[in-house]
This record gives sequence, structure tokens and C-alpha cells, in this order.
Amino acid sequence: MNKIFEIFKEHKKQLCWIYLFMLLTELANLSTPFLLGKSIDGLIGGSWFWVIFLGMSYFLSNFFNYKRMVYDTKVYTKIYNTIVFRFLKKKNHDTSTKIARTDMAHEIVHVLEGYVHYYIATIVTILGSIGFIYSENWQVGLLVTTAFALILGAVSILYKKIKQVIKVRNNHFEKKGDAIQEGFISSVSFFNRRRKLEIYESTLQGKNWFLIGFIKNLFLLLSVILLVKTTDNITIGSVVTVYSYVNNFLISLLSVPVAVEMYSRLSDILKRIN
Repeated sequence: MNKIFEIFKEHKKQLCWIYLFMLLTELANLSTPFLLGKSIDGLIGGSWFWVIFLGMSYFLSNFFNYKRMVYDTKVYTKIYNTIVFRFLKKKNHDTSTKIARTDMAHEIVHVLEGYVHYYIATIVTILGSIGFIYSENWQVGLLVTTAFALILGAVSILYKKIKQVIKVRNNHFEKKGDAIQEGFISSVSFFNRRRKLEIYESTLQGKNWFLIGFIKNLFLLLSVILLVKTTDNITIGSVVTVYSYVNNFLISLLSVPVAVEMYSRLSDILKRIN
């Protein structure tokens, strides 16, 4: 992972601006369930006070996301070209391998563009949501916290196999150019093999997401039941707020399998490029 840190250090000013806009977007999003619950209770009582703040949170979220999108493509395309040019300059591989590995380099930029954005959102959501949940009902907070251990266990069951599939698939991908040059029959064999590898990987991922999705929905249901049964004088707005934060927290826990898969993909690619 040192390569990622080197890239970040080289472009830290531009990347920090992008991540700052992303952070501000997620902080605005985080406030939405709280403001929504307050708005519902306020409107029931005839007050529009909290509705104004809810509208402001929507505006700020969209504004900061717009600023990020305008800026980041320029930065990420520059980073990708830098990685590719350095690789082509110093590595003396056959054409097929060069084509495959320059394509794989997109994954490195995708980590900075997609996964870092995703984890900024995830960290803000997990910490912010669990804080709001505990402030409303500590019993519900304790319940959803235990979901983290179960999701970790679910991920560990299948992702060792997914890591192996990633390595085999990338080995196979590097032979794409050679297979096409050898002719139609060789190309058919290559793409049929690739199709089987993708199907197998997708099947493993499907099983994993089914398992953790079941855990997520189960804990969401139990949280609503526990909230209603243990809270005196509960309001509609409070139910909406806690439900939203519990749902956001549990969805964010699904970042665990995404992180494991991302690390597996990136580690394999960096070994090939460096």
C-alpha cells in the first residue's frame, strides 16, 4: 500500500481539497435524519422552524458535492497518466502485459476516487450515527454495535476464496493480447475462461452479500422493536430519526466486505505494476 501513500503525498493538495468537499457533503447528509425527525414533530405541532434547517442541509449537501465533482476529474485523470507513463518508461514487458497492466492501473486511481470517497462517507456515517443512536436509546445502540462482529464473521467465511479468484483472473487477463493475436479460436477460449471466472467470483460475492444483508435487516427490525418497547412518550419524529440512523449505521457496516475486496484487488495489481 506504500504506492498509494506515495501518490497521495505527490498530489496531496489537490486530493485534500477533493476530500474536504466530500467530508462537508457527508456532514450535511449526517444531519438530515435528526432534522427530519425534528421537522416532523414540529409540523405536527404547527412549527416550520426545523423545516428551514432541513432545507439548508439539503442545499449544502448538493452544493459541496457539485464543487467536488467539478474539480476531481481533472485531478484523477492526471494521476492516472502519471502512473501509466512511469510504468511504460521503466518496464520492459511484452505488449499484451503492458496493455493489461495499464488497464489495471485504473484500479489504483479508482481507490483514490471511489473507495476513499466511500470510506470518508462511511466513517462519518458510522461515528455520527452511533452517537445519535446512543443519545436516543443506549439499548438500541448496544444492539446495533453487536452487528459489527457478526458481519466481520460473515465476511471472513468467503473472502479468502474471492482473493484467490482475483489473482487467477488477473493472471488470465494478462494473456488477453496474446490470445487475440493467436486468432479466433484462441480468443474464444480466452473469453469463455474469463466468463467462467467472473461468474464464479460473482457467485461468491452474491453469497456474501446475501448473508450480511440478512444480518443487516434482522438487526434493523430488532432495533425498531426495542426502541418502541423501551422508550416512554416516544414521538413519530424520534422513531423516524432513530430508524434512519440505525439503517445508515448498518448499511455503513457493509463497507467491511467492500474494504476487503478492494484491498485484495489493489494488492495484487500493485505487485504486478511495481
